[in-house]
Amino acid sequence: MFPKIAIGLLILSPAFAQDTLPVLGDVATFSNLGSYLEAHTNGAVRPIKESFLSFRVNQKLREATPVLPLSNPDLIHSLFETDVEKMIQNAGTVDFVSAKKKYYRSQTFNNSTQRFSRSYVYPSDWHSLNHNPIRKINLPTQVYGQQFEPLDAKSIEQSPLVDPSFHRNLDAATGTEMTAGNKLRLLNNGEVSFREKIRMVKESKFFFHAVVMVQYCDESSSEIVDAMIERARAGVDVRLITESVWTKLILKKCLAKLRNGGVKVTLGKGFFNPRTMFTVHHTKFWIRDGKEAIMGGQNMHDFENSSNGFNNHTRDKDVHVTGPAVTDMMREYVRIWNHEQKRVDPSMSQYLDEVKQKEASERARGLRGTELYDQWLNRPAGEIPGVCRVMVQGSKTSDTPGIISKAYIEIMKNAKYSMIINSPTFRYKEDSDNALDNSQIIKAILAGSKRGVKVDIISNGLDGGWGEAGHQLRQLANDLRRKGRVGLASLIEKMDKLVATFIGRSNRKNLANAVNGTDVDVWLYFNHIHSKQMSFDHIMTSTGSFNLDQHSHKNHESTMICLDKQLADQSLVSFVTDIVNSTPVIQ
Repeated sequence: MFPKIAIGLLILSPAFAQDTLPVLGDVATFSNLGSYLEAHTNGAVRPIKESFLSFRVNQKLREATPVLPLSNPDLIHSLFETDVEKMIQNAGTVDFVSAKKKYYRSQTFNNSTQRFSRSYVYPSDWHSLNHNPIRKINLPTQVYGQQFEPLDAKSIEQSPLVDPSFHRNLDAATGTEMTAGNKLRLLNNGEVSFREKIRMVKESKFFFHAVVMVQYCDESSSEIVDAMIERARAGVDVRLITESVWTKLILKKCLAKLRNGGVKVTLGKGFFNPRTMFTVHHTKFWIRDGKEAIMGGQNMHDFENSSNGFNNHTRDKDVHVTGPAVTDMMREYVRIWNHEQKRVDPSMSQYLDEVKQKEASERARGLRGTELYDQWLNRPAGEIPGVCRVMVQGSKTSDTPGIISKAYIEIMKNAKYSMIINSPTFRYKEDSDNALDNSQIIKAILAGSKRGVKVDIISNGLDGGWGEAGHQLRQLANDLRRKGRVGLASLIEKMDKLVATFIGRSNRKNLANAVNGTDVDVWLYFNHIHSKQMSFDHIMTSTGSFNLDQHSHKNHESTMICLDKQLADQSLVSFVTDIVNSTPVIQ
């Protein structure tokens, strides 16, 4: 009896089990890799398709790179699936994010390379993830993280963020007001939002007004540029406000094409003005005929337009809106257009007249007015009628300096249950003379954590690299490879990785230093994340252009802050997707 028990215990021991797991050579077939991953994850990651692909295996990095002429992450991700419940079971944890944290805590982190060690070989298209990316959230959100369990209506109603008096104070502090009756829809990534913007241009009959930091005329962006020109030539008033420095440096031909096509273009001023030195026109929203609008964080270039959040392009979010918030955007567009001119543009007066008519109608219908806040907000959470605040912040020479900073500080001071924050960069330097710099926002976040608010921050590390600039370098390398110039392509790719590591290290250090000793969870997305969206207490959602860095409090920025349960629920699923496809910053 004793020998049988001993043999059984030996077989079940981790050391014996590890020795019997399959291993990979320097080249592996897909079948080999699939069997290997299924065994090493105890069935949590498994192949779901057949493929004739082979993989080069870097034994030192424990990375398997598919043998393909060009990177195709969508293809590689489609070959596998991640069993979330199996990973939780294997880890013996309560939820998926806890399983992730447990795994990465068991590995060593190399600060020089910004890489965790690996207990098994991962496909290179997973980047730093130890599992195949999870594209659909098809289990209850609390399975992925207990903090994501939906709040009941009674709990939400106890949040100070739905208190009418809180919002009247915010009105006074920011010079803005809320409107009701807005219909809102989250636009996840460029492949969704970009098609909506093109549709809006093509359906415009009277005007299409856009403001965005950069407008390219690259392969995908040319479609919307051509549509804007076609509409302008058809008599539609098409206007674009964009950043001056970036445009003058690399987008002169695109600027000329737009202007020659009849699009009215104005460039943001202030970058070299002694009073507003280095401020950037970072605002982003689009309006069609005063009927619908989109606000968010996306720029106009291939890296954004063709992104699905998983294909090595950027991860971003916009919100589509119809309702009185569009009127507010119209008013703000007139203001910033005139602000960037040498003198007030008389052709914009027609839009101010239209805004005044719309505002009067909205007040008559009970969709606008501070006196209506109690009526809108003293309802069950699911019945709050699309209540939104549009905030378009200018530099200190404008009428609206620092208003987004003011709003975020007050919101974060009053959040009761949760904060989930997307910010591609996390850099700040405290300025004792400025009560609105981003260090004050960071302090408000940390103070929330100390009083029991669950805080999750999603940002960029090694995998996020240096965003658009890195993407352009990789595109250049791909073009060189097509032309057979492999040596130069390899050199450019090495330079991209070197800079991505440096930038990722800097951002990770800032994040780790800021939250050190707190219960804040910090996550680094496995692609570049460009989204500037935040969620508070499962009811308030903010979507716009404002980063948590040392510049945004003085830049031209925009955001739309909404109390809307449907948008909050859509956004929660989006945030869960971000976090499950991120690696934790382990303190």
